[in-house]
Amino acid sequence: MSAEPFFTALKARYDGEAERLNALDAAVGDGDHGTTMRRGLTKAVTATTGKRARAFMRASGGASGTLFGLILLEIEAHLDTGASLSDGLAKACARICDLGEVALGDKSMVDALSPAISALKSGDLNAAIAAAEAGRDGTKDLSARRGRAQYVEDGGRGHLDPGAVSVVIFLETLSEVSS
Repeated sequence: MSAEPFFTALKARYDGEAERLNALDAAVGDGDHGTTMRRGLTKAVTATTGKRARAFMRASGGASGTLFGLILLEIEAHLDTGASLSDGLAKACARICDLGEVALGDKSMVDALSPAISALKSGDLNAAIAAAEAGRDGTKDLSARRGRAQYVEDGGRGHLDPGAVSVVIFLETLSEVSS
């Protein structure tokens, strides 16, 4: 299997989700999450095999481009080479936690990614999506301890974390192109 269909489908998904993600991000950040993701994916779909995630990282820029790029690197490796998805995502999650100085419960992408990785160890992508959805939904009741959201009133409590929403989108899209 190749990563090309995944990146193409993911870009199409963000074309439709960008405004909603920008609105979610406006409640807890700077309001550009959907636009940033779409910009990175626009470059990723035109990049050569094995370079799509890196093209995403360069084009999207900033901290979020790097952090989401780490996930995309592992999905790309899985699709292009058959590398273990659960091992790769665990590696990405550890790096994200290190770079972002973030942990489970901090109201971030990790709140969806970490439970998804645990569920994925059984090899069931649908279980991973369900776990990521539960983690994403749980961010609504959390107060951010890192990132821009920590400076918003009540740490953004009452709003979903847009990064956690994107983790679910990544996994759903992966499932769609893998079936």
